[in-house]
Amino acid sequence: MKIVGIDLAGKIENPTGVCLFKNNEIQFKTVYSDEQILDVVSEFKPDIIAIDAPIIRNGIPHVRKADEMLKKYKTLPPNLPGMKTLTVRGSKIAAELKTKYKVIEVFPTATAKILGIYNRDYRETVKKLKINVTNKHELDAYLCCITAKMHLEKKTVTIGDKDGKIVIPAEGAI
Repeated sequence: MKIVGIDLAGKIENPTGVCLFKNNEIQFKTVYSDEQILDVVSEFKPDIIAIDAPIIRNGIPHVRKADEMLKKYKTLPPNLPGMKTLTVRGSKIAAELKTKYKVIEVFPTATAKILGIYNRDYRETVKKLKINVTNKHELDAYLCCITAKMHLEKKTVTIGDKDGKIVIPAEGAI
C-alpha cells in the first residue's frame, strides 16, 4: 500500500507538507512548487493521494454541502479570501493528479478530532503519534495519509455531493 498525503499551501512561497507512506514506513518532505509536488508523486507512484485542500471541479471557490456538513470541525469556507487561492491551486493540482491516480480530499483537523488525538499545539499531537516531523504541514500530511489508509480499509465516510466530497474517518473506526 503506497499513499501520499499532501497538506497543500495556498501560495507556492509557503510550505506544503508531504507524507509518503509505504509498508508502514513514513517519509516526510516539505516542498513549495506545483512541479515539486508532481515530481514527488510521480517518483513514488502511489495507490492513493489524500489532499488537504478544497477540490472543486470547476475550480471556482464556493461553499459546498461538504463544507457545511463539516462546520463542527471548523472547516474554512473555500470562498473565504485566504482560501480562494488554496481552492484554485488544490483544484488544479487534483485535476492533474486524477489523470493518473486516485485522489481524495481530506480534512486533517477532522481526522485528528475524530481519532481523539487533536491538540491546538501541533507538537502535542506529534508526541501522541510518536512521529518525527519538522513542521505542522508535515503533521497534517501524515493525518492525510492516515485518512487515506483508513479509506482503503473502508473505515471512513464520505461527506458531500457531486459538487465536492471530503473523506473523514468513521466515528468509532479505530
